[in-house]
Amino acid sequence: MITNQSRTTFPALRCKMGDRVYYVTYMKFVDVEQWIHRTDQIHKSKMLREMIQRELQPRSKIIANYLLQQSERFFSAIVVGVYGGEPQWYPINVDDSPVLGNPELDSDSRDSIGLLKLSGDEKLFAIDGQHRVEAIKEAISQDPELGLEELSVIFVAHEIDDEGRECTRRLFTTLNHWAKPVSKGEIVALDEDDAFAIVTRRLVEEFPLLKSESREETRFVDFGKQAQLNQSDRKSLTSILTLYDLTYTIHVPIKMQPTSREKFKRLKLRRPSDTVLDEIYEQQTEYWTILKDNFPEYQELFNSNPQDEVAGKYRDNAGHLMFRPIGQKAFAKVVRIMMDRSWVMKDAIASLASVPMALNEPPWKYVLWNPSTTRINSKVSSQLPESIFLYYIGEMPRKKNYNLLHDYRRTLDDQKAELPSVNKTNPNMLPLTYSS
Repeated sequence: MITNQSRTTFPALRCKMGDRVYYVTYMKFVDVEQWIHRTDQIHKSKMLREMIQRELQPRSKIIANYLLQQSERFFSAIVVGVYGGEPQWYPINVDDSPVLGNPELDSDSRDSIGLLKLSGDEKLFAIDGQHRVEAIKEAISQDPELGLEELSVIFVAHEIDDEGRECTRRLFTTLNHWAKPVSKGEIVALDEDDAFAIVTRRLVEEFPLLKSESREETRFVDFGKQAQLNQSDRKSLTSILTLYDLTYTIHVPIKMQPTSREKFKRLKLRRPSDTVLDEIYEQQTEYWTILKDNFPEYQELFNSNPQDEVAGKYRDNAGHLMFRPIGQKAFAKVVRIMMDRSWVMKDAIASLASVPMALNEPPWKYVLWNPSTTRINSKVSSQLPESIFLYYIGEMPRKKNYNLLHDYRRTLDDQKAELPSVNKTNPNMLPLTYSS
Protein backbone atom coordinates (compact mmCIF):
# COMPACT_ATOMS: atom_id res chain seq x y z
CA MET A 1 0.00 0.00 0.00
CA ILE A 2 1.49 3.32 -1.07
CA THR A 3 0.69 6.31 1.12
CA ASN A 4 0.76 9.97 0.21
CA GLN A 5 2.54 10.94 3.42
CA SER A 6 5.95 12.42 2.64
CA ARG A 7 8.98 11.12 4.47
CA THR A 8 11.02 13.90 6.06
CA THR A 9 13.93 11.91 7.51
CA PHE A 10 16.41 9.98 5.39
CA PRO A 11 19.34 7.74 6.36
CA ALA A 12 22.44 9.35 4.91
CA LEU A 13 26.20 9.55 4.68
CA ARG A 14 27.67 13.02 5.16
CA CYS A 15 30.54 13.64 2.72
CA LYS A 16 32.73 16.48 1.49
CA MET A 17 34.47 17.11 -1.82
CA GLY A 18 36.25 20.37 -2.58
CA ASP A 19 34.29 23.01 -0.67
CA ARG A 20 30.95 21.20 -1.03
CA VAL A 21 29.28 19.19 1.73
CA TYR A 22 26.78 16.67 0.38
CA TYR A 23 24.63 13.80 1.65
CA VAL A 24 24.22 10.37 0.06
CA THR A 25 20.84 8.76 0.73
CA TYR A 26 17.96 7.08 -1.07
CA MET A 27 14.40 7.95 -1.95
CA LYS A 28 11.46 5.83 -2.98
CA PHE A 29 9.97 6.80 -6.32
CA VAL A 30 6.95 8.16 -4.48
CA ASP A 31 9.32 10.39 -2.47
CA VAL A 32 10.80 11.64 -5.74
CA GLU A 33 7.32 12.43 -7.01
CA GLN A 34 6.37 14.26 -3.81
CA TRP A 35 9.60 16.08 -3.03
CA ILE A 36 11.50 16.89 -6.21
CA HIS A 37 10.10 19.77 -8.22
CA ARG A 38 10.76 20.78 -11.78
CA THR A 39 13.98 22.71 -12.35
CA ASP A 40 12.44 26.15 -11.93
CA GLN A 41 14.52 27.75 -9.17
CA ILE A 42 17.85 28.35 -10.88
CA HIS A 43 16.73 31.25 -13.11
CA LYS A 44 14.70 34.35 -12.44
CA SER A 45 13.70 34.52 -16.12
CA LYS A 46 10.55 32.54 -16.89
CA MET A 47 11.67 32.13 -20.50
CA LEU A 48 14.96 30.49 -19.46
CA ARG A 49 13.08 28.19 -17.09
CA GLU A 50 10.69 27.16 -19.86
CA MET A 51 13.65 26.56 -22.15
CA ILE A 52 15.14 24.08 -19.65
CA GLN A 53 11.85 22.18 -19.43
CA ARG A 54 11.63 21.79 -23.22
CA GLU A 55 15.06 20.17 -23.11
CA LEU A 56 13.67 17.45 -20.82
CA GLN A 57 10.49 16.27 -22.51
CA PRO A 58 11.55 13.95 -25.38
CA ARG A 59 14.01 11.79 -23.43
CA SER A 60 11.81 11.61 -20.34
CA LYS A 61 9.07 9.74 -22.21
CA ILE A 62 11.58 7.17 -23.47
CA ILE A 63 12.94 6.61 -19.95
CA ALA A 64 9.41 6.30 -18.52
CA ASN A 65 8.67 3.49 -20.98
CA TYR A 66 11.89 1.79 -19.85
CA LEU A 67 10.69 1.85 -16.23
CA LEU A 68 7.29 0.49 -17.19
CA GLN A 69 8.54 -2.28 -19.45
CA GLN A 70 11.95 -3.42 -18.12
CA SER A 71 11.92 -5.65 -15.04
CA GLU A 72 15.72 -5.45 -14.71
CA ARG A 73 15.64 -1.66 -14.53
CA PHE A 74 18.36 0.34 -12.79
CA PHE A 75 19.30 3.99 -12.44
CA SER A 76 22.50 5.59 -11.20
CA ALA A 77 22.24 8.17 -8.42
CA ILE A 78 20.67 11.53 -9.14
CA VAL A 79 22.04 14.77 -7.70
CA VAL A 80 19.43 16.91 -5.97
CA GLY A 81 19.71 20.58 -5.05
CA VAL A 82 18.19 21.55 -1.70
CA TYR A 83 17.02 25.17 -1.47
CA GLY A 84 15.88 26.84 1.73
CA GLY A 85 14.20 25.22 4.70
CA GLU A 86 16.18 23.99 7.69
CA PRO A 87 17.78 20.60 6.95
CA GLN A 88 19.16 19.06 10.15
CA TRP A 89 21.94 16.46 10.46
CA TYR A 90 21.64 13.84 13.19
CA PRO A 91 24.82 11.82 13.63
CA ILE A 92 24.38 8.19 14.70
CA ASN A 93 26.74 6.36 17.01
CA VAL A 94 27.72 2.91 15.78
CA ASP A 95 28.28 0.49 18.68
CA ASP A 96 29.91 -2.91 18.60
CA SER A 97 27.75 -5.69 17.23
CA PRO A 98 26.94 -8.45 19.77
CA VAL A 99 27.50 -10.94 16.95
CA LEU A 100 30.22 -9.40 14.77
CA GLY A 101 32.03 -7.31 17.35
CA ASN A 102 33.85 -4.04 16.64
CA PRO A 103 33.22 -2.70 13.09
CA GLU A 104 36.58 -0.92 13.31
CA LEU A 105 35.31 2.36 11.90
CA ASP A 106 37.72 5.28 11.95
CA SER A 107 36.58 8.59 13.40
CA ASP A 108 35.81 10.13 9.98
CA SER A 109 33.56 7.21 9.06
CA ARG A 110 31.75 7.34 12.41
CA ASP A 111 31.11 11.08 11.96
CA SER A 112 29.73 10.50 8.45
CA ILE A 113 26.84 8.20 9.41
CA GLY A 114 23.52 9.71 10.38
CA LEU A 115 20.07 10.95 9.49
CA LEU A 116 19.14 13.96 7.35
CA LYS A 117 15.88 15.55 8.45
CA LEU A 118 14.06 18.04 6.24
CA SER A 119 11.71 20.61 7.76
CA GLY A 120 9.28 20.41 4.85
CA ASP A 121 9.95 23.94 3.64
CA GLU A 122 12.87 22.92 1.44
CA LYS A 123 12.63 23.03 -2.34
CA LEU A 124 14.28 20.07 -4.03
CA PHE A 125 15.08 19.72 -7.72
CA ALA A 126 17.37 17.54 -9.79
CA ILE A 127 20.70 19.06 -10.81
CA ASP A 128 21.80 15.86 -12.53
CA GLY A 129 18.99 13.46 -13.38
CA GLN A 130 16.20 15.76 -14.58
CA HIS A 131 15.17 13.31 -17.30
CA ARG A 132 15.01 10.44 -14.79
CA VAL A 133 12.95 12.48 -12.32
CA GLU A 134 10.41 13.43 -14.98
CA ALA A 135 10.35 9.81 -16.19
CA ILE A 136 9.70 8.53 -12.65
CA LYS A 137 6.75 10.89 -12.27
CA GLU A 138 5.32 9.82 -15.60
CA ALA A 139 5.85 6.11 -14.87
CA ILE A 140 4.18 6.06 -11.43
CA SER A 141 1.24 8.03 -12.81
CA GLN A 142 0.65 4.98 -15.01
CA ASP A 143 1.71 2.32 -12.50
CA PRO A 144 1.47 3.54 -8.86
CA GLU A 145 3.16 0.38 -7.57
CA LEU A 146 6.42 1.68 -9.00
CA GLY A 147 6.31 4.23 -6.20
CA LEU A 148 7.93 1.66 -3.89
CA GLU A 149 11.07 1.42 -6.04
CA GLU A 150 14.19 2.96 -4.48
CA LEU A 151 16.70 5.35 -6.02
CA SER A 152 20.09 6.57 -4.81
CA VAL A 153 20.11 10.31 -4.24
CA ILE A 154 22.84 12.84 -3.47
CA PHE A 155 21.68 16.00 -1.70
CA VAL A 156 23.61 19.26 -2.22
CA ALA A 157 22.36 22.29 -0.26
CA HIS A 158 22.30 25.81 -1.77
CA GLU A 159 20.91 29.16 -0.69
CA ILE A 160 17.95 30.77 -2.51
CA ASP A 161 19.81 33.78 -3.83
CA ASP A 162 21.79 34.75 -6.93
CA GLU A 163 24.97 33.19 -5.57
CA GLY A 164 23.12 29.95 -4.81
CA ARG A 165 21.60 29.82 -8.28
CA GLU A 166 25.00 30.42 -9.82
CA CYS A 167 26.52 27.63 -7.70
CA THR A 168 23.73 25.26 -8.77
CA ARG A 169 24.08 26.07 -12.47
CA ARG A 170 27.84 25.53 -12.30
CA LEU A 171 27.34 22.15 -10.62
CA PHE A 172 24.79 21.19 -13.29
CA THR A 173 27.11 21.86 -16.20
CA THR A 174 30.14 20.42 -14.39
CA LEU A 175 28.32 17.12 -13.86
CA ASN A 176 26.95 16.98 -17.37
CA HIS A 177 30.20 17.99 -19.07
CA TRP A 178 31.80 14.92 -17.55
CA ALA A 179 28.81 12.60 -17.84
CA LYS A 180 27.58 13.21 -21.39
CA PRO A 181 27.65 15.84 -24.12
CA VAL A 182 25.73 18.93 -23.07
CA SER A 183 23.37 20.45 -25.61
CA LYS A 184 23.99 23.97 -26.77
CA GLY A 185 20.66 24.99 -25.27
CA GLU A 186 21.69 23.65 -21.86
CA ILE A 187 25.00 25.53 -22.08
CA VAL A 188 23.27 28.81 -22.89
CA ALA A 189 20.65 28.34 -20.19
CA LEU A 190 22.83 26.98 -17.40
CA ASP A 191 26.59 27.28 -17.85
CA GLU A 192 28.17 29.51 -15.20
CA ASP A 193 31.72 29.19 -16.53
CA ASP A 194 31.13 29.98 -20.22
CA ALA A 195 31.40 33.78 -20.42
CA PHE A 196 29.34 33.92 -23.62
CA ALA A 197 26.49 31.92 -22.10
CA ILE A 198 26.52 34.21 -19.05
CA VAL A 199 26.43 37.35 -21.21
CA THR A 200 23.74 35.90 -23.50
CA ARG A 201 21.48 35.30 -20.51
CA ARG A 202 22.20 38.79 -19.23
CA LEU A 203 21.21 40.26 -22.60
CA VAL A 204 17.76 38.63 -22.49
CA GLU A 205 17.31 39.41 -18.81
CA GLU A 206 18.55 43.02 -18.71
CA PHE A 207 19.21 44.66 -22.10
CA PRO A 208 16.07 46.63 -23.08
CA LEU A 209 16.25 45.80 -26.80
CA LEU A 210 16.37 42.04 -26.22
CA LYS A 211 14.88 41.58 -22.75
CA SER A 212 12.25 38.84 -22.46
CA GLU A 213 10.19 38.30 -19.32
CA SER A 214 7.77 35.56 -20.32
CA ARG A 215 6.29 33.90 -23.37
CA GLU A 216 3.39 36.33 -23.20
CA GLU A 217 5.68 39.34 -22.83
CA THR A 218 8.61 38.15 -24.92
CA ARG A 219 10.31 40.76 -27.02
CA PHE A 220 12.24 39.62 -30.03
CA VAL A 221 14.32 36.58 -29.03
CA ASP A 222 13.07 33.04 -29.63
CA PHE A 223 13.93 30.54 -26.88
CA GLY A 224 13.57 27.42 -29.02
CA LYS A 225 15.99 24.51 -29.30
CA GLN A 226 17.20 25.45 -32.79
CA ALA A 227 19.31 28.36 -33.96
CA GLN A 228 17.08 28.96 -36.97
CA LEU A 229 13.64 30.50 -36.55
CA ASN A 230 10.44 28.60 -37.20
CA GLN A 231 8.73 29.60 -40.43
CA SER A 232 5.59 30.49 -38.50
CA ASP A 233 7.47 32.82 -36.13
CA ARG A 234 6.63 36.38 -37.13
CA LYS A 235 7.62 38.07 -33.87
CA SER A 236 11.25 37.07 -33.22
CA LEU A 237 14.25 38.84 -34.68
CA THR A 238 16.69 36.10 -33.70
CA SER A 239 17.04 33.01 -31.50
CA ILE A 240 18.83 32.71 -28.18
CA LEU A 241 21.22 30.15 -29.70
CA THR A 242 22.08 32.57 -32.51
CA LEU A 243 22.50 35.34 -29.94
CA TYR A 244 25.06 33.15 -28.16
CA ASP A 245 26.95 32.66 -31.46
CA LEU A 246 26.85 36.39 -32.21
CA THR A 247 28.19 37.20 -28.75
CA TYR A 248 31.15 34.90 -29.32
CA THR A 249 31.75 36.11 -32.90
CA ILE A 250 31.79 39.80 -32.05
CA HIS A 251 34.10 39.38 -29.07
CA VAL A 252 36.69 36.85 -30.25
CA PRO A 253 39.25 37.87 -32.91
CA ILE A 254 39.40 35.50 -35.88
CA LYS A 255 43.16 35.75 -36.30
CA MET A 256 45.30 35.75 -33.19
CA GLN A 257 48.51 34.46 -31.69
CA PRO A 258 48.48 31.01 -30.01
CA THR A 259 48.81 32.62 -26.57
CA SER A 260 45.77 34.78 -27.23
CA ARG A 261 43.87 31.78 -28.57
CA GLU A 262 44.31 30.02 -25.23
CA LYS A 263 43.14 33.14 -23.42
CA PHE A 264 39.91 33.32 -25.40
CA LYS A 265 39.40 29.56 -25.19
CA ARG A 266 39.43 29.85 -21.40
CA LEU A 267 36.47 32.22 -21.60
CA LYS A 268 34.30 29.20 -22.36
CA LEU A 269 35.86 26.96 -19.74
CA ARG A 270 36.51 29.13 -16.70
CA ARG A 271 34.36 31.98 -15.48
CA PRO A 272 36.26 35.26 -15.92
CA SER A 273 36.13 38.18 -13.52
CA ASP A 274 33.03 40.33 -13.31
CA THR A 275 35.05 43.11 -14.94
CA VAL A 276 35.66 40.96 -18.03
CA LEU A 277 32.01 39.87 -18.13
CA ASP A 278 30.93 43.52 -17.93
CA GLU A 279 33.26 44.38 -20.82
CA ILE A 280 31.80 41.63 -23.00
CA TYR A 281 28.26 42.65 -22.08
CA GLU A 282 28.90 46.31 -22.85
CA GLN A 283 30.47 45.37 -26.19
CA GLN A 284 27.36 43.37 -27.11
CA THR A 285 24.94 46.11 -26.09
CA GLU A 286 27.01 48.56 -28.13
CA TYR A 287 26.81 46.21 -31.13
CA TRP A 288 23.02 45.93 -30.98
CA THR A 289 22.57 49.64 -30.35
CA ILE A 290 24.70 50.51 -33.40
CA LEU A 291 22.75 47.99 -35.49
CA LYS A 292 19.54 49.76 -34.50
CA ASP A 293 21.05 53.15 -35.38
CA ASN A 294 22.08 51.96 -38.86
CA PHE A 295 19.10 49.87 -39.93
CA PRO A 296 15.74 51.69 -40.13
CA GLU A 297 14.11 48.25 -40.18
CA TYR A 298 15.60 47.53 -36.75
CA GLN A 299 14.41 50.90 -35.48
CA GLU A 300 10.91 50.02 -36.63
CA LEU A 301 11.13 46.62 -34.95
CA PHE A 302 12.51 47.75 -31.60
CA ASN A 303 9.99 50.60 -31.39
CA SER A 304 7.09 48.20 -32.04
CA ASN A 305 5.28 45.53 -30.08
CA PRO A 306 5.95 41.89 -31.01
CA GLN A 307 2.26 41.55 -31.81
CA ASP A 308 2.83 43.96 -34.70
CA GLU A 309 4.82 41.17 -36.41
CA VAL A 310 7.38 43.56 -37.85
CA ALA A 311 9.97 40.76 -37.93
CA GLY A 312 7.65 38.60 -39.99
CA LYS A 313 7.06 41.43 -42.43
CA TYR A 314 10.79 41.65 -43.10
CA ARG A 315 10.98 37.90 -43.73
CA ASP A 316 8.13 37.83 -46.24
CA ASN A 317 9.18 36.96 -49.80
CA ALA A 318 12.68 36.05 -48.55
CA GLY A 319 12.92 39.48 -46.97
CA HIS A 320 15.80 41.25 -45.29
CA LEU A 321 19.13 39.52 -44.63
CA MET A 322 19.40 40.97 -41.11
CA PHE A 323 16.13 39.32 -40.07
CA ARG A 324 17.55 35.85 -40.67
CA PRO A 325 19.98 34.15 -38.24
CA ILE A 326 22.23 33.07 -41.13
CA GLY A 327 22.48 36.69 -42.29
CA GLN A 328 23.03 37.98 -38.76
CA LYS A 329 25.92 35.54 -38.33
CA ALA A 330 27.50 36.47 -41.66
CA PHE A 331 27.21 40.18 -40.88
CA ALA A 332 28.69 39.78 -37.39
CA LYS A 333 31.61 37.78 -38.73
CA VAL A 334 32.51 40.50 -41.20
CA VAL A 335 32.21 43.14 -38.49
CA ARG A 336 34.72 41.09 -36.48
CA ILE A 337 37.03 40.77 -39.52
CA MET A 338 36.98 44.52 -39.96
CA MET A 339 37.60 45.09 -36.25
CA ASP A 340 40.60 42.78 -36.57
CA ARG A 341 41.73 45.15 -39.34
CA SER A 342 41.57 48.08 -36.90
CA TRP A 343 38.15 49.36 -37.90
CA VAL A 344 36.08 50.88 -35.11
CA MET A 345 32.89 48.85 -34.62
CA LYS A 346 30.66 51.84 -35.34
CA ASP A 347 32.37 52.56 -38.65
CA ALA A 348 32.43 48.90 -39.67
CA ILE A 349 28.69 48.50 -39.12
CA ALA A 350 27.87 51.79 -40.84
CA SER A 351 29.89 50.74 -43.88
CA LEU A 352 28.40 47.24 -44.06
CA ALA A 353 24.87 48.58 -43.64
CA SER A 354 25.19 50.05 -47.15
CA VAL A 355 25.43 46.56 -48.69
CA PRO A 356 22.20 45.36 -50.40
CA MET A 357 20.13 43.37 -47.92
CA ALA A 358 17.28 41.93 -50.03
CA LEU A 359 17.69 38.16 -49.95
CA ASN A 360 15.71 37.62 -53.15
CA GLU A 361 17.97 39.92 -55.16
CA PRO A 362 21.65 39.73 -56.16
CA PRO A 363 24.08 39.20 -54.60
CA TRP A 364 22.21 36.97 -52.11
CA LYS A 365 19.78 35.25 -54.45
CA TYR A 366 20.90 31.61 -54.82
CA VAL A 367 23.67 32.30 -52.29
CA LEU A 368 21.80 32.62 -48.99
CA TRP A 369 18.31 32.28 -50.45
CA ASN A 370 16.99 29.66 -52.86
CA PRO A 371 13.89 31.03 -54.61
CA SER A 372 13.15 27.61 -56.11
CA THR A 373 12.58 26.07 -52.69
CA THR A 374 11.82 29.36 -50.90
CA ARG A 375 14.28 28.26 -48.25
CA ILE A 376 17.49 29.57 -46.72
CA ASN A 377 20.57 27.94 -48.24
CA SER A 378 22.19 26.79 -45.02
CA LYS A 379 24.87 24.72 -46.76
CA VAL A 380 26.67 27.62 -48.40
CA SER A 381 30.28 28.07 -47.39
CA SER A 382 30.68 30.93 -44.91
CA GLN A 383 33.57 32.26 -46.98
CA LEU A 384 31.32 33.37 -49.85
CA PRO A 385 28.93 35.62 -47.89
CA GLU A 386 31.77 37.22 -45.93
CA SER A 387 33.73 37.86 -49.15
CA ILE A 388 30.68 39.40 -50.82
CA PHE A 389 30.32 41.80 -47.90
CA LEU A 390 34.01 42.69 -48.09
CA TYR A 391 33.83 43.17 -51.86
CA TYR A 392 31.02 45.69 -51.52
CA ILE A 393 32.96 47.89 -49.14
CA GLY A 394 36.27 47.64 -50.98
CA GLU A 395 38.04 45.28 -48.61
CA MET A 396 40.24 42.30 -49.48
CA PRO A 397 38.97 38.77 -48.79
CA ARG A 398 40.15 37.15 -45.60
CA LYS A 399 41.97 34.27 -47.31
CA LYS A 400 44.68 34.61 -49.91
CA ASN A 401 44.24 33.20 -53.41
CA TYR A 402 40.48 33.30 -53.05
CA ASN A 403 38.57 33.99 -56.30
CA LEU A 404 35.22 35.50 -55.37
CA LEU A 405 33.75 35.46 -58.88
CA HIS A 406 34.66 31.79 -59.35
CA ASP A 407 33.04 30.83 -56.03
CA TYR A 408 29.98 32.94 -56.79
CA ARG A 409 29.49 31.33 -60.22
CA ARG A 410 30.05 27.84 -58.80
CA THR A 411 27.45 28.41 -56.10
CA LEU A 412 24.92 29.72 -58.63
CA ASP A 413 25.90 26.97 -61.11
CA ASP A 414 26.11 29.70 -63.73
CA GLN A 415 29.47 30.38 -65.37
CA LYS A 416 28.15 33.63 -66.85
CA ALA A 417 26.92 35.07 -63.57
CA GLU A 418 28.31 38.46 -62.60
CA LEU A 419 28.38 40.22 -59.28
CA PRO A 420 26.69 43.61 -59.44
CA SER A 421 29.05 46.46 -60.21
CA VAL A 422 29.87 48.59 -57.22
CA ASN A 423 30.57 52.26 -57.75
CA LYS A 424 32.91 53.34 -55.00
CA THR A 425 35.09 56.39 -54.63
CA ASN A 426 37.40 54.32 -52.47
CA PRO A 427 40.75 54.23 -54.37
CA ASN A 428 41.41 50.79 -52.87
CA MET A 429 38.22 49.34 -54.39
CA LEU A 430 38.96 45.96 -55.89
CA PRO A 431 37.96 44.91 -59.40
CA LEU A 432 34.97 42.63 -59.83
CA THR A 433 37.07 39.55 -60.58
CA TYR A 434 39.72 39.97 -57.92
CA SER A 435 41.48 36.74 -57.02
CA SER A 436 44.33 37.77 -54.76
